[in-house]
Amino acid sequence: MRVSTNQYSQMMSGSLSQNSLGINKIMQQMATGKRLLVPSDDPMASTRVMNLKREQAAISQYQGNIEQADIALKKQETYLSSAVDVLHQVRDLMLWAGNGVNGPDERAAMANELEHLQDSLVSLANSKDENGKYIFSGNEVNTQPLVKDEEGNWTYQGDTGIREVVVGDGVTVQLNVNAEEMFFSGGMDIFNQLDELVTALRDPDYDLEGSNIIGRSLDVLDETMLSVSGTVTSLGSRQNALTTMQDGHSEVELFNNDLIGQLEDLDYADAMVQYNNYLLALQATQSTYVKTASLSLFSIM
Repeated sequence: MRVSTNQYSQMMSGSLSQNSLGINKIMQQMATGKRLLVPSDDPMASTRVMNLKREQAAISQYQGNIEQADIALKKQETYLSSAVDVLHQVRDLMLWAGNGVNGPDERAAMANELEHLQDSLVSLANSKDENGKYIFSGNEVNTQPLVKDEEGNWTYQGDTGIREVVVGDGVTVQLNVNAEEMFFSGGMDIFNQLDELVTALRDPDYDLEGSNIIGRSLDVLDETMLSVSGTVTSLGSRQNALTTMQDGHSEVELFNNDLIGQLEDLDYADAMVQYNNYLLALQATQSTYVKTASLSLFSIM
């Protein structure tokens, strides 16, 4: 088979171009540290990397949600733990008020102290977050949950709406609790009960024992303490669940990052071997082309 000068030139040019492209590609890979510059470099590996990065993006969103949820739950737990402390102080005063040896002055002093504690409890129930939104009003975050109506009775103005956040694939965590479920139950609540007790203590002629107001107040208080304490426990359990989810996500992130590195990161030692091979081939092609191109019929006569 005879090879024309034109065919030979095309063959040599193609070889030079192929080796030059190989060198340029390896130089780009070494500059970026990535083996996969375009999907066609390794379609299967590129598809796996794309799927892994999509999963990483989802995990990153979950982690962000977990951090925000943890802050919200911790804040609620702090306020409600303080509320439990206040309720314990209220209970001590109620028991003291039930002592029959107290005179009008002592009972009036207890009434004043109960009012101060009630103010603290109301303030905690009406707490706001850093954005000025009410924490314990359900979904009605712009509505003050606890107010007095025109008749002077404490009422709950929020709703029982639940706010949830996604913290994993198909996993959600409830973000909020509301004041109605904790402080209002069965038509009775600790706030109106305290008003009634304070009024009774300030009345020197009020029959505390005959009315059993201390007993009724203690019953409402104990029910409220049980409810609020149970909510604090629930908030703690949710935080523990978030920590478990966060740890799991972190482990998956590390695994995925390692796998992505294996798939797309460049092996510099292997790249140098390929670079040298391309360079040697390029130099050999150039040398051969120069020598053969200078040959003619006259040069061998």
